[in-house]
Amino acid sequence: MSAAGRTALSFSLVALASLISGNLWGHVLDQYLQATRISVESNRVILDMDLTPGVEVADNILQTIDLDHDGKVSPDEAAAYVKLVLDSVSLEIDGQRYVPKLQEYRWPDVTEVRRGEGIIRLRATSATQSAGPGQHRLSFSNTHRSDIGEYLVNATVPDDRNIRITGQSRDEHQRQFTLDYTISSHEKTTSIRAAIFPMLGLVLAVAMIALVRRSQYKPQSQRWIKNVRPRAD
Repeated sequence: MSAAGRTALSFSLVALASLISGNLWGHVLDQYLQATRISVESNRVILDMDLTPGVEVADNILQTIDLDHDGKVSPDEAAAYVKLVLDSVSLEIDGQRYVPKLQEYRWPDVTEVRRGEGIIRLRATSATQSAGPGQHRLSFSNTHRSDIGEYLVNATVPDDRNIRITGQSRDEHQRQFTLDYTISSHEKTTSIRAAIFPMLGLVLAVAMIALVRRSQYKPQSQRWIKNVRPRAD
């Protein structure tokens, strides 16, 4: 499932967000959907967040972003709002706090936001200390606009086979999320051991070929020397 499973899971969550924000469920018109996907790697954590204001709260959200009230969202206003979102996020691994840093974001058209179709997308990463083999716990929380927020949070399937998710838990509103996972060196060790024997076989095969060619070459050289006869003048 690795990469394909991760892609499918991410697509499913985005699709769910799109269905909800697409006004198929009327009760979210007055809510601010915030879907977060968490990807765990050996030395970093990736947060992908999709924020979709419902039609009835869109103007409320835009007012907090459009600070000069010109009806548009400038790059500076967008960047300031994205920072505000990340300031509302908390991330810990094994009790140690990490601060996610913005990598990129995409901003929808204001008209789409007012229709309840605009999705604010952002990606943030946090470099973490390389965790050793064993059990680990990640804690995540998002309190941005808790007055109107509707939250979804999930973990993607790790690409690294040494990382295995063992459990996920959430509070009632999914503002708080806990992820348990293990890191194992078994796959890596197995891969190394599995590679040793083919490598040894290759070395032996090359050595055998060299010996055979050498044994074939010497007689030919000797026969060539033996067959040489002095020219008769």
